[in-house]
Amino acid sequence: MKFWKYIGMVLLMASASLKVYAQTSGELNRFSNESLSAKNEVRLFPNPTIDYLEVKINNATIEHANFTVHNIIGNVIRVEVEEMADNQYRLRVEDLAPGYYLLAIKDDNNVFKETYKFLKR
Repeated sequence: MKFWKYIGMVLLMASASLKVYAQTSGELNRFSNESLSAKNEVRLFPNPTIDYLEVKINNATIEHANFTVHNIIGNVIRVEVEEMADNQYRLRVEDLAPGYYLLAIKDDNNVFKETYKFLKR
């Protein structure tokens, strides 16, 4: 009798896991039609940097980018930002002390907000 209870429990657990798997795979397929190419891809280079930090935003859906540099404890640091081309910027960081900094990028509508870490040598 114990054997049949054991088999019943195993079959019950197996059927429950199949239902969970089917639900999970359905959720994954739901997102397969979304276009991931519209996502903003941000590149910082060179990182680590000495004089200037180049910021390039590929597949941009933002029109006007606002940059804020923070030191590692969160204080806002003023840096000069120069727009080199469409969605390509250069930040002058040569006057910053060596260390890690955070670069926050926002658009005018606050739809795109991301923060990136860079090292100043």
